[in-house]
Amino acid sequence: MMDTADFKIARDFLNFMVDYYALTRRHEIETNEYKANSHGFSMLYALRKYHNEPITMTRFADEMGITKQQLTKLVNDLEDKEYVIRTHNRENRRQVYISITDQGRAYLETMIGELIHEVLRVMQNFTAEEKENMGQSVVQLSELFRKDAEICRDEREKVIES
Repeated sequence: MMDTADFKIARDFLNFMVDYYALTRRHEIETNEYKANSHGFSMLYALRKYHNEPITMTRFADEMGITKQQLTKLVNDLEDKEYVIRTHNRENRRQVYISITDQGRAYLETMIGELIHEVLRVMQNFTAEEKENMGQSVVQLSELFRKDAEICRDEREKVIES
């Protein structure tokens, strides 16, 4: 039987997601090719953590929660803009790696700066207490999302191993 408190949390979280999405739509930065809620931005942002080593397309599609076909289309677009590079494994040419380029990293950092500026502009309307609550909430949510990502990764690895 479903716990009513869990159901309320789930509904409140859904409301938060819809409100957040609306916020990103209201405050879009027109100089960006990729909006903060786009797969292109998410992909570049996620690729940042692989700056020392490329990641396979298959693993990255799995991490992003998209199909390999969707990832291929995104990579084609980002590669045309020289934001990512694709390389093949020398021993197994079917294994393809992607990594963010210096140009892609510079573009991403510009976008991040613009987005932070926009968030700061929105926060001007908040009281000190609201800002404190927001800060604590986003840290806690990020920790929970990272925990979920680790659980999902571990479950995928168990499936691959079996």
